Amino acid sequence: MDFGLTDEQDLLRATARKFVADVCPAEKAKQWDEEGVVPPELFGGMAELGWFSLPFAEDEGGDGGGPLELILIAEELGRASFDVAMCYIGVLIPGITVFRWGSEAQRDFIREEVMTGRHRLAVGLSEPDSGSDAAALRTTAEDHGDDFLVRGQKAWCTGGGLPDTTIATYVRTGPREPKHGGISLLLVDPATEGVEVRRTPTLARHILGTNEVFFNDALVPKENLVGPRDEGWKVMLSNIELEKVIISGGYLGAAQATLDEMLDYARNRHAFGRPIGNFQALAHAMADLQTEIDSARLLAYRAAWLLAQGKPCTREGSMAKLKGSETYVAAARLGMQVCAGHGFSTESVMSFRYRESIVATISGGTSQIQRNGIARSMGLRSY
Repeated sequence: MDFGLTDEQDLLRATARKFVADVCPAEKAKQWDEEGVVPPELFGGMAELGWFSLPFAEDEGGDGGGPLELILIAEELGRASFDVAMCYIGVLIPGITVFRWGSEAQRDFIREEVMTGRHRLAVGLSEPDSGSDAAALRTTAEDHGDDFLVRGQKAWCTGGGLPDTTIATYVRTGPREPKHGGISLLLVDPATEGVEVRRTPTLARHILGTNEVFFNDALVPKENLVGPRDEGWKVMLSNIELEKVIISGGYLGAAQATLDEMLDYARNRHAFGRPIGNFQALAHAMADLQTEIDSARLLAYRAAWLLAQGKPCTREGSMAKLKGSETYVAAARLGMQVCAGHGFSTESVMSFRYRESIVATISGGTSQIQRNGIARSMGLRSY
């Protein structure tokens, strides 16, 4: 088993690390979070490096990168913040989905607008009454001649309020039973009459921001349907494993950067005549954390490798997401303890890590949902 990276992958990781150092170090990410802004140099820089076209085949206008290349970028961006990593992941995943299932015109849109960074995609899936049970969605799209008439509400639509963004919205176009059927994917322009996007106040993740989206008799052209009508659940699941893998990379980078920050503090903060990191209680805790991070990294890289080989990795993807998210939370909690009053100050990066980490075990599929999936792979039915 080869645990090494190719020369090209090493170069990609080094390029991503330099991008973070030059464009979005953690201190800058914290500032953007507090100001609630997405600076143009962030998306623009990613586009200039060709990262939005990376996962697409070369004969389709992309660069032929695979899951491991994507996770390497996400991991380095996570060192700035997980929200910065999501600025990449949140555009990439719906872009891949639309390109895979879309019409020729929709695929051209991905090539010309999304791969170049001129336009972004967001996902509208969750609703006030359907989060983990995503198939229970109630937003409807009724047949209205050349259009669909959309009524309902979406919640937690990350990035949906940014300029030059289209919302890939899952709606019910068929019967409610069976609940996984009758679902379709529509591309919705937020400027459409009858669509209202409303920012949701949150503890962190203020760079992309998350939103409620209201549909009040909004007319969406039928040509905006992505994939087969009433088979949107299959469309959504088609990239769920890849999403978990790349998201896990963002958690890894954030967790590792959190540990690196507390290590730096522990080496330089003195008490009782020596650096506090030399006290066994803290040294062992940080050694345990590094072990957990490395374990999470191996799980994520294994899932990425399986995907690259065309092998199923439902179980492995859930393990990677579960371990990565919970490790980031644990890292931020320990970082606050090690940095003590310094971490408690809102001027510190550690306070930013703590705020941001809390949602890691909730968004993108809760830890409980990941455990359900793992349990099912073991022949257990936990619900």
